[in-house]
Amino acid sequence: MERMRFLGTFGIIREAVRVGIRNPSFIPLATIVSLPLFCITLLHEWLLQHILMEASFSPQLSELPPNSNAVTRLTHMMSGTGRVLLLALLYLIPIQLLNLLTAVTTVYSASAIHAGARTLGLQDMLRNSVAKTRWKGPLVTYIYTFLLSNLSLMVIVFFILLGPLLVSGNVLLLLVSMMGVIIAFGIWLVLSAWWNMGVVISILEDKGCLQALSTSQYLSKGNRVRGFVLMLFNFIWLYGLSLSTLLVRGSFSGMIVLAFVRTGLGCVRKVMKWVVCMVYYHDCKRRWREKVDMEEGREDDLLCKDFSKR
Repeated sequence: MERMRFLGTFGIIREAVRVGIRNPSFIPLATIVSLPLFCITLLHEWLLQHILMEASFSPQLSELPPNSNAVTRLTHMMSGTGRVLLLALLYLIPIQLLNLLTAVTTVYSASAIHAGARTLGLQDMLRNSVAKTRWKGPLVTYIYTFLLSNLSLMVIVFFILLGPLLVSGNVLLLLVSMMGVIIAFGIWLVLSAWWNMGVVISILEDKGCLQALSTSQYLSKGNRVRGFVLMLFNFIWLYGLSLSTLLVRGSFSGMIVLAFVRTGLGCVRKVMKWVVCMVYYHDCKRRWREKVDMEEGREDDLLCKDFSKR
C-alpha cells in the first residue's frame, strides 16, 4: 500500500504559504475580508493608547506609593472611565464577529485551493464561502472555544503575576510554581490547537460545537506535538509583536504609523493562523485515513490467511 505524503511542522507552514501562490485571488480576498477587522481593531488600539496616555499623566497616579506593583498602577490607570467599557464591548462583540467572518471565508476558500479545486475567482470564493456556510455551528463553536481559551489564559496570567508574590518566601515553592505555570502554558497551547481545529471542522464539515471538538480531539491523536509548535509560533507572533511595539517610543506621527503596522501584521497573523489550522486539519485527516486503511488491510490479510488454512 502506498503511503500518503504527510507534513511536518514546517511543511504545514510551507503549504499554508503556498495557498496564496496557487491562487493569486486568495490574497485580495483575505485583504477585503480583513479590512473591516483592521479598521475596528485599529479603533480599539487607538482608544486603548489614548486612555493609557491620558491616565499616565493623571495627578492621582503620582499619589500612589513608589513601591506599588504594576497591577495596582495599571488598575488605577484604567479605573474611573466609561471608555474601558467601550473597549471591552469593542473587543467582545464586533472584533470577535469579524474574527469569525475572517475565519469562515479564509478556511473555506483556502481549503478549496489546498484540495486542488479548479481556479476560483475572487467573486466566486467570496460568494461560496459566505453563502455555502451554515453559520450556526461555526458561531457556537467559535464562542465556546473563545471563552475556553481566554478564561484559561487569564488563569495562567494570574498565577504568573501573583504566584511569585504568594510563594516569595520559599525558593522551592517558587520553582515549583514556575514549573507549574510552564506546564500549564504548554497544555494550553496543545488545547488551543485542538480548539482551533474544531472551528475549522465546524466550518468545513458543518458539525455542531461538541461534535466538531470531539472530531478534532480524535484526529489530533498522535499529532499534538505539531499542533503545540504551530500554536507556539502563533503565540510568539501575537505577543512578541505586542511587546516589541510597547517598547517603542517616538513622536505622535510615529506612534500612528506603528499602530497601523501592528494592526496590519495582527490581521495577517489571524489569516495565516486559520490557513495553517486548515492545512493541519487536512494532514491529521490524511494520517487518520491511512491508519484506518492499514488496520483494514491487516484485517483482510488475517481473514485471507485464516481462509487459506481452512
